[in-house]
Amino acid sequence: MSNSLQELLELMKKGSVTLGWGAVAVYSRDRLNRLLEQQYLTRFKENRYLPPFSHTFAGVGVKEAVSVEALEFGTPLLSFSNASTSDAKATLTMNIIKGTVNNSGKLVSSVEITEASGYWLQMEVDLETVRGEVHPYGLVALNLAKGGRFSSNLFEDKPDLAQQLIDALQAWMGEMPGRCARFELGTVDFSGYGPLTPTGFILRTQAAPGARVRDAVNYGDGAVLVFIRLRDSLVDGQPPGTSYPYLLPDGDYSATLVLNKDMLGHASDDGLELLARLLFPELNAFVKKVDSTPLDRVMFGNIDPLRTQLTVKPTMGTVVTAGKTQQFRLYDGKDQMITASAWSVINPQSHDDAGHGSIDGNGLFTAPSPEVIGQEVQTFIIKAEYKQGEETYHAAARALVISEPVLAMPAFGAYRPQESADGIDLWNAGLGNVSFEMLGQPLGQIASLGNGRSRFVPDQQASRRILGVQQLQASSTAKGYNALVLVNNQPLVSVDPPFVPRVGHGEATQLSEVNRIMPNETRRWRMLAGPGSVSPSGHFRASELAVSQPNVVTCEVVRNGVVFAAGYSVVKETAVKAVSGWVDLQRFTLTVGKSPDGVTGTVGSNGYQQLELEVTVETMQANGQDYKLCLDEIASIALYDRSGMKIPFLCGDGIDSGSGNVWRTNLKPNDFIRANESLMATEGHGPQPAAPRGAEDRTIRLQLFLHRRGTTFSEVFYAGFQAKSGRFFYSNDTSDQNATIEVKVHTPAAYKPTDYTFVRKRVAGGGTSEGTHPEHEDFDLHPETDDYWMLDYRGGSFYTAEFIKTRESDNDKDVNTSMVRWESSYSDEFYRSYTGYVFQDYNKPKPEFVSFDPDSTPLINGVGREVSSVYEPGLLAIVNFRRRDLPYYSATLNPAVFKKLSKPLRVQLRDAQGNLHIVQIDYLSPDTIGDRNILVHTVPSRPTGRETPIIRLSNYHEGERV
Repeated sequence: MSNSLQELLELMKKGSVTLGWGAVAVYSRDRLNRLLEQQYLTRFKENRYLPPFSHTFAGVGVKEAVSVEALEFGTPLLSFSNASTSDAKATLTMNIIKGTVNNSGKLVSSVEITEASGYWLQMEVDLETVRGEVHPYGLVALNLAKGGRFSSNLFEDKPDLAQQLIDALQAWMGEMPGRCARFELGTVDFSGYGPLTPTGFILRTQAAPGARVRDAVNYGDGAVLVFIRLRDSLVDGQPPGTSYPYLLPDGDYSATLVLNKDMLGHASDDGLELLARLLFPELNAFVKKVDSTPLDRVMFGNIDPLRTQLTVKPTMGTVVTAGKTQQFRLYDGKDQMITASAWSVINPQSHDDAGHGSIDGNGLFTAPSPEVIGQEVQTFIIKAEYKQGEETYHAAARALVISEPVLAMPAFGAYRPQESADGIDLWNAGLGNVSFEMLGQPLGQIASLGNGRSRFVPDQQASRRILGVQQLQASSTAKGYNALVLVNNQPLVSVDPPFVPRVGHGEATQLSEVNRIMPNETRRWRMLAGPGSVSPSGHFRASELAVSQPNVVTCEVVRNGVVFAAGYSVVKETAVKAVSGWVDLQRFTLTVGKSPDGVTGTVGSNGYQQLELEVTVETMQANGQDYKLCLDEIASIALYDRSGMKIPFLCGDGIDSGSGNVWRTNLKPNDFIRANESLMATEGHGPQPAAPRGAEDRTIRLQLFLHRRGTTFSEVFYAGFQAKSGRFFYSNDTSDQNATIEVKVHTPAAYKPTDYTFVRKRVAGGGTSEGTHPEHEDFDLHPETDDYWMLDYRGGSFYTAEFIKTRESDNDKDVNTSMVRWESSYSDEFYRSYTGYVFQDYNKPKPEFVSFDPDSTPLINGVGREVSSVYEPGLLAIVNFRRRDLPYYSATLNPAVFKKLSKPLRVQLRDAQGNLHIVQIDYLSPDTIGDRNILVHTVPSRPTGRETPIIRLSNYHEGERV
């Protein structure tokens, strides 16, 4: 279905498409999926990836079980085939890229899963908005932990197992911390206070024309719609209906931005004011291609990577055979190859260096040998660094290493007649397509299904035996083997173990019969398939052929040459060996930094101050070797309170005011001064003695940051993690002094005006900075002056500052960032004062110009007022300009502006420790002689957790509206 650019422009001539909203932004599925892919890869280098999923389910028969081990998931991808403009729902799919499925009991089987297997997990997600509190923004996000209506094709032919899998996955994902589960699709910047500043938005999803038809070439295509309220809009617009036009034209367009026709007078020719408000993760930006005004103003373009958005190629889907090499290269955002400053590789499940393989300075990766890899399929993370000046950029890729090029699947499997009647699918989990052929006496036929898959269909001859085994060979440039056990009667002989996953070439293992039936009859052990051998007593020995393949051994109960009962065991001989690792812990501690004993600490109750903690885990030597926790184990480390509840992790800088009274942990430090450096220092705590370093080759240390929102007395915490074996370890299971910590909460008293200083500094016009009386000669003798009134907090500096509404009844556009006051209300009164402000956000450049209220132009000349050198970072400067250049009559000509600028300034500030302050600034009372000469501050109310509409203090001056 056509949706050309010209057709869209013609449609937009007929009426506004903004539905009363200030602006509409539209993002395509293709580019959003690219953003998801980039974040997915970024999480590997930040250790924020989804952990492997393992679970055991009840099988069909008695004492049968099916286990899925270490399932790993690929990039989350969005589909809008079922999207509706009435909500913000989308379908999200993740391929299952790795894992093992084992059946145990009377029927055993083993299947290695790779991305080539074609299995997936799917869920329905609601796109959500996340509003920033310290830094004003609106985030478009999706959270896997809030997904619903899960489905998967992993057990699609086994409904009972399929439902168990879905229930387990949904419960597992629902507990996933936000640092792993939340992905960002875009950000709308709320900072500033101009008429085109966004103040809120709603989200909708929409299917592209024709994208609901399953066989369509664009099936699943669609877009996210962001309907944006701007500061000059007093009310929200209407939600879109089902007939809302699809605003992404055919061709190379992945984003559209529409500005309401009523807002055109506020936009510049290039339209950058609003474009600059649309931010994208992973160093991407909106690049405009077409700019037109059929009625509303519309800009069509693309979400493109900046040059510093780096990519390692090949990025995903790379499969490397153990012991072989793969070349990786680094590319910039313009797809130009660049030279990485450093390369590294990690196996998230390896406990020692050998298991990671190696990568040289040119990006050539050498996979570990089959003897070291530990599994038939293993994930590896390739990381690249690129240094440019003082900045370092990173990129990552994912690769699978397989033990050998052909992994014929299922490696082995046992099937009842009803399960094998329609055939058993065969495929290669390794590299490339293969052809299958039967070895030994054929028990059926093989049909090719295409796309590298085949199907074995047993014939009637297979049903004449208690146990029939069809051995198969998969061939390409290499060979692989698998075995299918056709079970026509319930196996009455139980062989222990029923499955031996790994036996080295030439090595042996003992098999035995359990729960003997007909104990006086002869037992016969023999090989049904495979090159190994078995003794009359069940002693199995693998061959010396150095070829990985399954062996099927049977134990039969025989009387007079007739087999009355039989059972079997599958023994897989392979070069892959079980990876050695640690077994138990030497030390597991939790320490509060800068605490004299390391076990007590204090943190502020504002939700943003952090208390730095250190988790130390030292393992015991195993077989004389040193092993550390692997990356997957480290990623599972968490804090628990005294009741055993796990403390959730944060995604952002702190706990916002709408979260209630809660504890949270963070893996990242924020900008605020940590409690270890401030609160605990004031309590007389000295530096903590250095903790014993232990054996570094088997020790890991992890920094965690604890947050608290709300008052409370104290809480006791301990740490825990899950080992690769599935066992949980907790620090409070040890007798170490640092097994637990106790944390108190500090809530500051209500702030008073005396907690601040508000000092005047004369920078222009003559006179001194000494006068504090409104009739002082600094004012009487100097009629035109510039005074910087510096607001400082006695307890530290300010990190952020925002103007807020002085009255709850005010609209967002009523917030004033400047004031004006005439000497008198006579129409020909020329003496007046007006204010601007200067504030330097923490870690941001010093502003060049004094900022003024954007509506103040009729009454204030705020062009090009450079910031004076007297300004100091961490202070809020309200600059009072005393002039005699405009009559009071001008105020009467602009009553709305004058009313707005006659109100006091109310400012919300956050100090270096994360505490919130509200300060009101005004001139002296109008009935005071010289009132416009002096600024005073008051504290109107104690800050509360209630949300307050805010405006970010941006660097703004007339002529540069940003």
